[in-house]
Amino acid sequence: MAEAGANSHAGDPSLLRSRQTVGAARLSVASNIVLVVAKLVVGWVTGSVSVVAEALHSGNDLLAAAIALGAVRQASKPPDLDHPYGHGKFESLSGAIEAGLIAMAAAGIVWSAVRRLRGGGEIESVGAGLAVMAVSATMNALVSAHLLRVAKRHQSIALEADGWHLRTDVYTSLGVLVGLALVGITGQKLLDPIAALVVAGVILHAAYSLTRKAVRQLLDSPVDPQIESLIANIVHTHSGQFVEAHKLRTRRAGAEIHVDLHLVVCPDMHVSLAHDLASHIEDDIHAQVPGATAMIHIEGPEPGWAPLATGDEPPFCVRECDAATDDECPRARRP
Repeated sequence: MAEAGANSHAGDPSLLRSRQTVGAARLSVASNIVLVVAKLVVGWVTGSVSVVAEALHSGNDLLAAAIALGAVRQASKPPDLDHPYGHGKFESLSGAIEAGLIAMAAAGIVWSAVRRLRGGGEIESVGAGLAVMAVSATMNALVSAHLLRVAKRHQSIALEADGWHLRTDVYTSLGVLVGLALVGITGQKLLDPIAALVVAGVILHAAYSLTRKAVRQLLDSPVDPQIESLIANIVHTHSGQFVEAHKLRTRRAGAEIHVDLHLVVCPDMHVSLAHDLASHIEDDIHAQVPGATAMIHIEGPEPGWAPLATGDEPPFCVRECDAATDDECPRARRP
C-alpha cells in the first residue's frame, strides 16, 4: 500500500511541478551563495575593488533567488481559507519584484556607460579577477538556462524572472569582455561603454517583458488567446447538449488558470443531468489545459425555447420560430 501511494504521488502533476520548481530555485540560491563567497574571498586576497563590486552584484542575484524560492514554495501550497483560489499570485508578485531588480541592474550599467562616454572614468583591468568572472559567467549561464527551461515547462514567472536576472550577469560579463577585446583591437575606448549600452538595452527589454507579464497576472487579465481558443473548442465539442455557452472568462495566477463560463441548457433538463454535463466539461478543460480549473454556471434559456416532441433519440429542445419545419429552427440535445 505504501508503494502504491508513493507511485500515485509521483504521478501527481502538482507535486511534480512543486518538486522541480523548488529544486530549480534552490539550485539558484546555492550557486549564488558560492559566487558571493568566492568573489569576496578573491577580492579580499587580491585587493581588487572591481571583484568586490561583482560580489555585491551577485548579492543582488542572491536576494532575487531567495525571493523566487519563497514564491514557488508558497505557490505550491493548496488553497486555504485565506487564499481560496490558491497561492499562484505569489509567483506573479515575485516576478514583478525581480523585474524591478533587473531594471535597476540595467540602470546601473547605463549610468556607468554614460559616465565613461563623458570621460568620467578609465577602463579598469579585470586583472586577477578575470578567472572568477569567467567562472561566474559560466555558472550563471548554466543555472539560468536550467531555470528558464523549468519556468517554461511549468509556467513559472518567478523562475523565469530569476533566470533572466542571472542572465543579466552573463550578458554584463560578456559585454565587458567584448568591449575590452574591441578596445584592444581597435584602440577605440568608446567601444567599451557602447557595448555596455547595448547589453543594457537587452536587459531592459527583458525587464519590460517580465513586468508586463507579471502585471497582467496581478490585474487578472485574460490568458493568451490561443489558450482561450482551446478552451472554447473544448466547450464546443459538447455543443449538442446545451443551447448556448457565453461569458467565458479566464485569468492566470502563476501556473494556475481559472476559467468560468455560463452554460444555457434546455428548459426541462433535470438538475442532475445539467450538473453532470458541467462536470464533464470542467474535467475536459482540466485534462487538456495544464493547471486549469473551471467553474460553470448553469442557466435556462430565454423565452421561446420548448421541448421538441419527436420519436428520435436523443430528444431535443427547439426555439419556436416561423420556419416551415422544425429542422430549420435552432435546436439543442436534451440528454
